[in-house]
Amino acid sequence: MEQKAPLGADLIIPLLALGFAIYFFWSIADLAWEAKANGVVIGVALTALVALQIARIGIAVAKGRADLRTDPLWQPRDVLARRLGMVLVTVAFIALLQVLGLTLSLLVAMAAGLAVMGVRKASTIFWISFAVAASAYTLFIALLDAGFPHGPIEHLLARLLP
Repeated sequence: MEQKAPLGADLIIPLLALGFAIYFFWSIADLAWEAKANGVVIGVALTALVALQIARIGIAVAKGRADLRTDPLWQPRDVLARRLGMVLVTVAFIALLQVLGLTLSLLVAMAAGLAVMGVRKASTIFWISFAVAASAYTLFIALLDAGFPHGPIEHLLARLLP
């Protein structure tokens, strides 16, 4: 008897992406029409990709080639702690975004994520986290003036920079 492919784990990221898209639609409601239009295009594209993935899995299950088991998510066991750690880092990032602002929460989340993934060299963790946070600040706060939350770093740089 042919063993069915366990595709339940393949639904996790699309369902999280769908949740992100819903949040994205909600968060752009008060933006200018240009930003809102861009946000809708991105959100619709993301939602369409999620629908395609769900349809692909649904067809495989309907044809009997797959089931919704989540075995690949839990194996190999030696990386399970890292996976759960990354989930916690992501949840903390989202929870702290409104309080710390984009730059600081991204800096902290990147550092924590790298540490969870096993990066041990402090300078590597610092410079990668700094580069990602600085790039996000430059692009989304300084250049695009996107509606991301501002925290202590954004407020400090607003006073220091013209």
